Amino acid sequence: MPMKKVIPSIAWKGCGILLLLLMELACRFSQAQPARPEEGQATKSDSLLQKRSSATEQANFSYAQFPRQRAVYLFGERLPFEDDEVFERFEREYIYNINDRAQMIMYIKRAGRFFPYIEQRLRADSIPDDFKYLAVAESRLMDLRSPAGAAGIWQLMPAVAQSYGLIVNSTVDERYNLEKATTAAICYLKDAYKKFGNWIMVAAAYNMGMFGAKDEQDYQAEKDYFNLYLNRETARYVFRIAAIKEIMENKDYYGFGDVVPYKPLETKAIEVKKEIPNLALWAKQQGTSLKMVKYLNPWIRGRSVHAPPAKTKSFAILIPKETNPQSEIGSYTYVADKENAENREQGFYIVREGDTLESIANQCGLEVSEIRLLNKLKDGETIKVGQQLRIAP
Repeated sequence: MPMKKVIPSIAWKGCGILLLLLMELACRFSQAQPARPEEGQATKSDSLLQKRSSATEQANFSYAQFPRQRAVYLFGERLPFEDDEVFERFEREYIYNINDRAQMIMYIKRAGRFFPYIEQRLRADSIPDDFKYLAVAESRLMDLRSPAGAAGIWQLMPAVAQSYGLIVNSTVDERYNLEKATTAAICYLKDAYKKFGNWIMVAAAYNMGMFGAKDEQDYQAEKDYFNLYLNRETARYVFRIAAIKEIMENKDYYGFGDVVPYKPLETKAIEVKKEIPNLALWAKQQGTSLKMVKYLNPWIRGRSVHAPPAKTKSFAILIPKETNPQSEIGSYTYVADKENAENREQGFYIVREGDTLESIANQCGLEVSEIRLLNKLKDGETIKVGQQLRIAP
C-alpha cells in the first residue's frame, strides 16, 4: 500500500522538473535569435548587401558573352554583328574590358577630367564625338610613352607630331600638352577623312598609318574595314574602341553607376616669352611648386624650359588658379650643372659620379624604362661614369 502512493508522487515531481528545464531552454533559444523584420521590411544588413551588389555588378548583363541582338554603333555606323567573325572580334574586346573592372573604373574617373575639353574640340571641328574613346584606347587617358616611341594622351609619334607643328625634344615635348596634342590629332583625323571618306577607316589609319591603311585597301581591292585582312593590332583596334564606348556610355547598366569621375582642374596660364633656366625657382616665384608645375604641364620634360621658337613666340604654362606671385624668395643655394644642361638641350646626358638611372630620369623628366629603351639597355645593365646617354627621341 505505501509503495502505490510513493511512485505516483515521484513521477509527478520528475515531470515538473523536466517541464521547467524545457521552458528555460526555450527562453534562452529565443533570446539568442535576432529579431525578425516585419513582412516586406528589409534588415540593415540586407540593404547594405543590396547596395554593395548594385555598385559592383548587375544581373542583367554577362561577363562571359555579349548579347548579339544588342546593336552597337561607332562613329554613327552600326557594327555588322550578322558576320560571325566581326561579332567575335567585338565580343573578345568586350570580355577583356568588362572583366578588367579596376581599369574601367579609372577610365571613367579620368574621363571626367579630360572628356569635357576633348568633346568641345571635336565638336568645334565637326568630328564624331566617339573619337574621345580612341584616346582612351590609345593611352588610358594617361601621359604614356609606348615602346615604339608614341607619347601623350593621343599617342603621337615624334615625326607625326613635328609634321603638325609640335615641338619634340629633350626639354619640351608638346605631345604631352593636351591642347596642342589634341590640335595635332584633330588635324590628322581630318586629313585621314579626306583620304578615306569613312570614319571607321580613319580610326584604323590612326593605328597603322594612312599609307599602311591605303596600301591594304588597294592590295585587297576592298574599302570596308570589316572586310579587310589586317595586322592583329589594327584588326582589334576599332573593336577595342567600340567595346570601351559601349561600357563607358552605359556605365550604370554595367555596374559602374557609383564611380565618381574626377573634376577638371582649375588653372590659369602664364605666358612665358623667354628661357626658364631653373623651373623650380620659377615655380616658387609664381606662388606654387615644381610638383604642381610638372603635374599640370607634363610637356615640360626637364628642369628648365628653353626660349620659345620664333614661330610661336611664347609658351603657356599652367599653374593652379588660386596662386599669387611672390616678389621675394628666400635663400636658394642650388647650383645648376650648366654643362649637362647644355648637353640635355642637344638630347644627351653625360653620366657623372653618383648618378643612377633613377636620378637621371628625375632630372630629365623621363621614366627609367624610357632611358633604357632609348639606349637599348637591358634590365640589370648598369651605367658608367662618362657614358653618354640619349634622353630624347
